[in-house]
Amino acid sequence: MNTYTNHLEDCYVSLEGNELRIGNNSIERIWNVSDGIPTVVSLKNKTTNKEWFTTEETHDWLSNMSKKYAFFHSSFINGDKLSLTVDANPDDDYGIAKKYLRVQVSLEYKDCTINWIHMIYPELPILRSFINVILRDDAVLHKTEKSEDSPVRRAYFNELTDDYQDSYPLEPRHCGWKSVEFNDVTDDFDNLLHTQHGLFSRREHRFVKGNLLFVQDHLSKEGLTLIKEGPTPMDYLGGLESDFFIKGINVFTAGWSFDKNDLNTHRTLSTYGSTVLLWSGDEEQALASLNQYHNAIHIFNPDKDAFIMSNTWGDQSSDGRLSEKFLLDELEVAQRTGVTFYQIDDGWQNGTSANSVLPGGAWGMGYYKHNPDFWEVNTRRFPNGLEPIIASANDKGIKMGLWFSPDSINDFENWEKDSDVLIHLHKQYGIAAFKMDGIEFTSKAAEENLTKLLRRVLQFTDSKVFFNMDVTAGIRSGYYGQLQYGSLFLENRFTGNFGSWPNYFPHCTLRNIWMLSRYYPSYRLQAEFLNVKRNVELYQGDVLAPSACGLEYAFAITMFANPLAWMEQTGLDEESVATLERIIPAYREVQSDILAGHVLPIGDEPNGTTWTGFQSASTDHSGYILVIKEYNTDAAQRYKLWNLKDATLRLERILGSGTQEKVEVDSAGHAAFQLDGSFQYALYRYSC
Repeated sequence: MNTYTNHLEDCYVSLEGNELRIGNNSIERIWNVSDGIPTVVSLKNKTTNKEWFTTEETHDWLSNMSKKYAFFHSSFINGDKLSLTVDANPDDDYGIAKKYLRVQVSLEYKDCTINWIHMIYPELPILRSFINVILRDDAVLHKTEKSEDSPVRRAYFNELTDDYQDSYPLEPRHCGWKSVEFNDVTDDFDNLLHTQHGLFSRREHRFVKGNLLFVQDHLSKEGLTLIKEGPTPMDYLGGLESDFFIKGINVFTAGWSFDKNDLNTHRTLSTYGSTVLLWSGDEEQALASLNQYHNAIHIFNPDKDAFIMSNTWGDQSSDGRLSEKFLLDELEVAQRTGVTFYQIDDGWQNGTSANSVLPGGAWGMGYYKHNPDFWEVNTRRFPNGLEPIIASANDKGIKMGLWFSPDSINDFENWEKDSDVLIHLHKQYGIAAFKMDGIEFTSKAAEENLTKLLRRVLQFTDSKVFFNMDVTAGIRSGYYGQLQYGSLFLENRFTGNFGSWPNYFPHCTLRNIWMLSRYYPSYRLQAEFLNVKRNVELYQGDVLAPSACGLEYAFAITMFANPLAWMEQTGLDEESVATLERIIPAYREVQSDILAGHVLPIGDEPNGTTWTGFQSASTDHSGYILVIKEYNTDAAQRYKLWNLKDATLRLERILGSGTQEKVEVDSAGHAAFQLDGSFQYALYRYSC
């Protein structure tokens, strides 16, 4: 057996005899690699010396497994391994991530090579893993003979029998679990987050959907968080039916998302990611650990993560008004309202999409077949090219973005050609943000090819661009599937009819930010505010209508995400322009500080009638609080704040109608805030 060691700062990998160790000062995992498949040995919190795994053989392990294999897939792993090698190098994911040690364990089998890849970050209790399979050039995987059918059983007695990416044989006997399931396809769904919880029980097993699974030892108060770095259940591929399987007190990260037929076709494929985080304490510590993970895979960058973007599509003219004069006029108003990014949506290009006001367009796939010059600039609308528009934006200090729809045909076979288009647009025009839309995955290979596209663009633009990944429709990557390269374009909402009804209500947008911010960094969400004076007649008699809330309030509820002016700037009346002209500069002074902090929801879940809001903790003693009062008549409300107890907070009002200069926080973390009237807010900077 080979011996291998390597390190990066406190991160290390060590192969000695049959023992593989990967860790740092906070976390360590150990596997035994003597058998054909590595087996799990240890997961330790080195800060507290807590051991999470048991090596004892237990009756609640998988019934068809003879050993505690670290991963398994019968289609790809047959017989003994021929060799095992380890290699490690520092990496930073094109500058997007914190530097980490990337460890590759290569296991050779008769038909394929399994590259078992791990990422460990200095000082952080985080270990990420995924598996890449490479089929040998001369290998063809044949269908496995089906075993004798087992007796028919009720669905809730079914067991995971084959493909899993990681396994966790827990040692503590008294643990609870909580799963967090996300929804996308937000054109059709407006309830984006669901949770379940329970206790581990020796005789019970269940399949669990959700990217996050929190586990806590109720006696020691220590915990771990398991992350499935993949799509939402709406976007499952390759027969996937769940993200985790729990049997007794053992947990498995389920589903490789591809089978032997896929591998025969594509020759090399990778699983979704499987990550473990360690923490000690209560929910605050669990969420702080999760925040460390998000900030490790995507370093906050004010240039890319704190902006106000404008996009005309929200006024529902589609591409009908796009022209040089229209956009030059738009930029004049955008300079006044404080927009930092102006994004030209569908219609700038020579080819016609299915969403155009013009008939016969393409959507999602086959763009180059539809028009070989699809992604050239539309000279009918822009006879002078985009140069005059770019020049005007540069003069005004506004960055430019463009809509783009990568060609989904044949599993994104044109991914390299599409990346060349984006690289060219950046180099010629300085385009710094691309809205990626029309995506439709039909296989894991398609998802991987899109990721290659994103990475290649970063590579050849020195990571100067970022992507707004549309999650409104189609089969896409969700929230946790290789989307660290930009922000999420979260939802299309309109004051005009979208289908049969308008679907923009500020409290619904607020609720989605509020729900997601507990588990997802809000600086990676774009949240829309609209021209609330449009289509007032469609909301007749509705006290929660956008026009009842007002433009300032509609903007304010997006301030702890990245506000998206989903409107034509030239469609705003003078009063609305003056409102944004007044509030956005003040907000911009603190936007980066707010979003760089750990943003969490406070107050009650928004429904249009509650007291709600957000807290951004910059340090243990300072940060920002956004108090939001929806449609109600209460004069004051007590809020439970995060990580603040027995303190007097000094308050500095930045925006809104708040008048408090200090607030007392009691021993349980509660503090009372006051606002007069409905649809009011107060943005405070606090310190203690």
